[in-house]
Amino acid sequence: MTKEIPKHQSIRLASVLAGAQPFKEGNVNDTYRGQILTAESTTCSAILKDLEPKELCNELLASACATALGLPIPTTYLAVVRDNNLPAKKGPKTVDGLPLVLASADVSTPSLIFRLKAVNPGQILGLLKELIAWADLGKLYAFDTWIANIDRHAGNLIFGGKDAIWLIDHGHSFTGPKWTAGNLDPSTDYINRLSEWLTVHMSEDEKANHAGIAAALCQDISALDIAAMLADSGVEPYLTEADRKALNTFLEKRKSETPAKSAKALNYLV
Repeated sequence: MTKEIPKHQSIRLASVLAGAQPFKEGNVNDTYRGQILTAESTTCSAILKDLEPKELCNELLASACATALGLPIPTTYLAVVRDNNLPAKKGPKTVDGLPLVLASADVSTPSLIFRLKAVNPGQILGLLKELIAWADLGKLYAFDTWIANIDRHAGNLIFGGKDAIWLIDHGHSFTGPKWTAGNLDPSTDYINRLSEWLTVHMSEDEKANHAGIAAALCQDISALDIAAMLADSGVEPYLTEADRKALNTFLEKRKSETPAKSAKALNYLV
């Protein structure tokens, strides 16, 4: 699909510089570490991903939503590949035929899964309790529930302690990387994977605390203008009109479903 690159606010524009190197650290997609030149003519170390258009849109929209809600997420860029600086083949292209890839600022901090693998088995619970002590954890439950992110495993959290946390890898939001309009049912209990590996380690008081924080974020979610978010994220040129309408309807109607579904993910039922 060939479109003009939109000018929008949440997702910045950049160009991929020469020298990016591929890496494998549990990542499924073609992923690189490299440098980008931003629209402000500054350079930035970034993680670069060559993604199919639907998955790229998932990442861009989830990032815009997280930014609007004040959640910690590395700065996200829609990056143009010039001079074959990256072997990008999957994503959309500009009107000049140049590939577009996802770029996110490299925060140079390991993911939680690497932290868990690095400690002794007896230290794992203590590390998870550090995450449970994060003041914004309830917001993450609400956010993942609202956007139907079905893949928040321990590799999709950058974790340098409870004051150094970033949310990454949102390609499996909106029910998955290959969703269709028919998949987007706002009343469905899509899996919130935090319930599988984190809720089980919480005390009842911790569950209650995070459920209250989740409910508070739901008030912020309910105030978001979804049509504006879609425009602000820059995804509209890369989705069909039917898909745009389906996303808009899904996110609007899911607002009212999110408080109860977040509480359910926390196993906290009043």
